[in-house]
Amino acid sequence: MRDLRAGHRAPARQGHEDASPTLPVDVHDIAPHVRAAIDRACGGDAVASAAVRAALTPEARRGWRAPPDPLPAIPATGGPERRALPRDADPEQVLALALCEAGPVQVLCAIAGCGPDRIPGSPLTGLVRLHGGRFRFADAALRVQVLAAASTQERLRAHRLLAQLLQGADRGEAALWHRARGAVAGDPALVEPLLALARIALREGDAERAWSRATEAAEHAPSGTATHAGALLLSGRAALAAGWIADAAERFEQVLRIDRGHRAEAAQALVLTHALRHGTAPAPDPRVSVEAIGRGTAFAVRLSAPFGAALGGRRPDRRRLEAGAAGVRGAIDEGGAVGRVTDALRTGIDGDPDAGIRALADADPDPTADAAPPLGLHARAPLLRARRAVAEALLHVWAGRIGIAHRILSAAAVDLPVALPFGGVAAPLCRRLELAVDGRIGPLSHELTAAVPCMQDSDGFVDRAIAAYLRGRTDEAAVHMALWSDRGRPPERFGLPGLDEIGPLGASAALETPEAALARTLRERIRSARESSWRTVLEAVAAESRGIRSAFERGRVEALLGSAAVTRGDRGRGVRHLRAALSLFEESGALAWRGMVCQRLRALGERRRASAAGVGAPEEQAATSSLDVCRAMWEPILTARELDVALLMAEGRTNKEIALALHVSVRTVEVHGGRVFAKVDVRTRHELTVLAHRTDQHL
Repeated sequence: MRDLRAGHRAPARQGHEDASPTLPVDVHDIAPHVRAAIDRACGGDAVASAAVRAALTPEARRGWRAPPDPLPAIPATGGPERRALPRDADPEQVLALALCEAGPVQVLCAIAGCGPDRIPGSPLTGLVRLHGGRFRFADAALRVQVLAAASTQERLRAHRLLAQLLQGADRGEAALWHRARGAVAGDPALVEPLLALARIALREGDAERAWSRATEAAEHAPSGTATHAGALLLSGRAALAAGWIADAAERFEQVLRIDRGHRAEAAQALVLTHALRHGTAPAPDPRVSVEAIGRGTAFAVRLSAPFGAALGGRRPDRRRLEAGAAGVRGAIDEGGAVGRVTDALRTGIDGDPDAGIRALADADPDPTADAAPPLGLHARAPLLRARRAVAEALLHVWAGRIGIAHRILSAAAVDLPVALPFGGVAAPLCRRLELAVDGRIGPLSHELTAAVPCMQDSDGFVDRAIAAYLRGRTDEAAVHMALWSDRGRPPERFGLPGLDEIGPLGASAALETPEAALARTLRERIRSARESSWRTVLEAVAAESRGIRSAFERGRVEALLGSAAVTRGDRGRGVRHLRAALSLFEESGALAWRGMVCQRLRALGERRRASAAGVGAPEEQAATSSLDVCRAMWEPILTARELDVALLMAEGRTNKEIALALHVSVRTVEVHGGRVFAKVDVRTRHELTVLAHRTDQHL
């Protein structure tokens, strides 16, 4: 082992670079749960964690492969004393301690070769924390470095030592593990005990432990035998449960090449893994039956149901999957963990998201309830827990609880492979939630996007439009929505909150709740209201919107009602609707939307006193010119150039004067003026001037 004691460093082994004082460059193409796991492994040391992340392969960073064991070595970036072992510490004892990581004090005493009373004075005492009769390696980053620096022979000796010590401490499972890891040659007698431990771990939802036990069993099984294939199949199931789809696919492919008896199970799992990885079913394979592929296909479709834009939104590929699954849907357990989540989502999209949330809460995973689940995916598997978390976040979005959905998805993303279920919908969902709460797309969304394995249609135009709209840059938002429209108005997936306050009318969503559909229709009616009937239209829309239970959806209707009323000159009505929108956005947790409404109220001269809840009563109105108010209220419906032309017309400027002021031709002014007349529903300059100067006259 490379000598890590203070003042000494042995030459690096072949294949391992020596430590470098250069700080590692952090990487961002990493899944959030992988980042969090490495941070925990490094004890929260930011420099060490960044170094490990930079050394991982791209597939391991994105969560498609299991992290290497041991983790890559950490450069000594904090000086020679930062990652130094005590001078009198035995490197072999330290390595055994690092491999064990934690355990009862008896094991620590056996490693140190002394009694409990002498532990405080032993060379190892500075490396461990003692509490309640147990120990833990104190410096997680140093532990990673110790394990990475050890040679193969040193690790084998340390594992054999731990096997003896743990067997004496009556810790049979741990002793078996270290015995298997310390064996120089394969031992077939270890295969079945290791597989038994792997099955238990899978039922308990510990996919990482199941993977390590099953993979070790495959190493000890005679190559090319049915036993070997069975161990590979179980390790593939563990990898699939953890979301390590690249590792899972390799294991299932190996099984197909080895053993005919396990081919049907491997084929079903391979179809699902391929669908998660590529968004489509694999090509027909002569080694497996059509029925086996059909069952795997059915399960892949079931995991994505009931959404028509599943599996990355690839409609032709989804039709191919559904065609392959025809006739075998009954083979999938409708009452299992997969079916319960699907039913909850269907309940939510049909109009009762709260009932769907209750159904999820009432169906807590029971490790004994599904002794033989489809493809070995137990309810507590990280992949299925990730699917459930994404479903719960979606249901809260549909119920209008944006802030809660954001917290649920953010918390799940650091523990689970949420980028895999439902064709990677967690990435666009996270973007929309971050926009609604923070007004910008944050690092979590970027990391989830990098972790989504299958290609997706870009939602970038709508995302950028929402960001611009919430910052008050409506002309920029209109440009992005026009570009989105030029691409054929691709429908929004999974009923995610989009933007219909600006841009082309008639943009329907592929999947939305009845309340979201009603709110979208009401907003379209507000935008298309004519000058002759706008009061009647706004009053009817306001009455219909009272039946919308989603605070977020109703808040968007109220905000647009307020802007439309003020633009038409009815300031009092507009302020009342904007205040209602402020309260509704506060209720939903959509803080960026609330901030947008606050900005509009400030433009109207409204001032708000801070309160404990962050929302107060209006102070006395400040004097604001009518044209300033008009500018704020016309921004949502006019482009920047149209707005300039409209305000100059309202000041009484001629077309020639406007052309000189804006450095454009008179013809351009005429074109913009015609568009302004159509959008604000006036016929003459006089009507435009009257409308512009009356926007702040009605309280």
